[in-house]
Amino acid sequence: MTTIKDLICFNCKHKKFNDIGCAAFKEGIPDEILLSNNHSKPLPNQKNDIVFEEGDPDESFFRI
Repeated sequence: MTTIKDLICFNCKHKKFNDIGCAAFKEGIPDEILLSNNHSKPLPNQKNDIVFEEGDPDESFFRI
């Protein structure tokens, strides 16, 4: 049985709604974060030091 989680990404201020990635991972959020639902420290191959920060994700996609 598959369990659906409330991903931390949806509550992170770095998430971009109009994109598959975020400020930390512009090419897409790695499976390691999606599966663990944790990004409290940068991943070893991450090219920046951006981690989860609670806040409102980028809502510019929805603005007229």
